[in-house]
Formats: sequence, structure tokens, C-alpha cells
Amino acid sequence: MALAAMAVLGLAACGSDDDTESAASADEITMSDPWSRRPADGQTTSAVYGEVTNNTGDTITAISATASASDTVELHEVLMNDEGQMSMQEREGGYEIAAGETFIFEPGGPHIMLLDIDAATYPKNVDVTLSFDNDVTIEFVAEVREIGDDAMDMGGMDMDEMEDGEMEMEEG
Repeated sequence: MALAAMAVLGLAACGSDDDTESAASADEITMSDPWSRRPADGQTTSAVYGEVTNNTGDTITAISATASASDTVELHEVLMNDEGQMSMQEREGGYEIAAGETFIFEPGGPHIMLLDIDAATYPKNVDVTLSFDNDVTIEFVAEVREIGDDAMDMGGMDMDEMEDGEMEMEEG
């Protein structure tokens, strides 16, 4: 009986070590200044931005995301064609972040795209979960900012074109 009790305690201790290790890994990946763009009336897309820092000793890859404001969330990249027109698409394979490095999701660049949203009911804050290839997820709240805020500077891009997967540059 005493031997069985020691075996159970030993297994319980092993389980808690694994749980602590997983939690420590999640603590080593952080999101700073997360925010989301408030969609214009009638718009069905928005995006989440912020800075992901990898404080682990390994390279990791952000592979997917979920968000409270949409059932359809993708990691997106922005591309420029030979005519100077910008377009965006889902980033196959996600975004790699080297050990000790910071990766920036930003307007006009890589971002977390929220599709099929309702602008009329878009929340004041968006709960986001970002998943990595090492089975770690981080959860954060993205503050929603109005179009026109200084943080919303899109380098002249017309955000109304985002829904069509195309973005135009304004002549400056």
C-alpha cells in the first residue's frame, strides 16, 4: 500500500513538472502593445498588430491565431508587385522568430487578419490567441483603435480595399 502511494505521488510530481515547463515556455513568448483597427461601417475585415518577442532559446514559428471578433483569422503578409501595387495574402508556414528576437505585426506589413467581421458590433477589445509550432500559445487582449489615430498610419494605404485582398498606394 505504501509503495502504491509513493508511485502515485511520483507520477503526480512528474505531471506537475510537465505543466510547469509548458507554462514557463508560454511566459518566454510575449506580445507587446497589441491593438486592432476599428473597421469602417460596412467593412468586413480588420487586423491585429503588436510585437512578439521570443525569449526562448530556440527559433519558433507563429503558425495560426484565433480571435473573439471573428471565426476566420489568418496570418497575412503584404506583397508589392512590379507596378507598385500592394496586395495581401495568407502567409503559408507562418512567421519564424529567432531566439531573442522580436517580430512586428504592423500596418502595411505582416498582420493578424480578421475576416467576416461585423463592423457594427466590433468590440472595444479583441481577445486573441497566437499559436506557435512548439505547441505553445499566448493569449492577449488587443485594444481597438479608431481609424485616424496616429497609430493607424498606414503609409498612405487605402484600408477600404483590404476586403478585396488589394491595397492601393496614394500618390504623394
